[in-house]
Amino acid sequence: MILYIQLSVIQKMSNISKFTISIPEQGLSDLKQRLNLAKFPNELENTGWDMGTPLHDVKRLAKYWQNEFDWKKSEKDLNTLPQFQTVIQCEGFEPLRIHFIHSRSKAKDAIPLLFCHGWPGSFLEGRKLLQPLTEETDGQPSFHVVIPSLPNYGFSDGTSKRGFSNVQYAETLHKLMLKLGYNEYVTQGGEIPVNLTLKTIC
Repeated sequence: MILYIQLSVIQKMSNISKFTISIPEQGLSDLKQRLNLAKFPNELENTGWDMGTPLHDVKRLAKYWQNEFDWKKSEKDLNTLPQFQTVIQCEGFEPLRIHFIHSRSKAKDAIPLLFCHGWPGSFLEGRKLLQPLTEETDGQPSFHVVIPSLPNYGFSDGTSKRGFSNVQYAETLHKLMLKLGYNEYVTQGGEIPVNLTLKTIC
């Protein structure tokens, strides 16, 4: 769903820095050790997905993460994305570092687009859309794409206070777009994320 939003305040970019994913080796070793020591529960006979994730699938995934998955390779791949971070503060809450993707189009009349990921979900939901949305095409609109990690998700900070609801999520996204210098933008959000984008109108 795309909503067109006109804003009355223009705020220049400030306090925005590049972001690089870098998980310490110690953290990866700790994860593998915990997977190795994991104790799995029993399950009822003749059950499938109607009782949740089957135990054999959980064990298979745990084994894969412990012995086969190459995080450093994935990390290197993710770091090819144009990632940034900045500090956003909502009224009544502490400042939070917000991680986001920001890919600008070369098209002269490109439209700023706020892409809001699912809940739960991550910024990776919009990864494959970056190229087709930002490239210049005759007769088709192009976009400057912003894909934030919502507060409490991914590489964004989480709040330690109660009451951080859709209003605050929307305020965070709105302030991010203002900080990037976008006084007019469109938004995208499905099912639950659309509630956040609707709040930016109010």
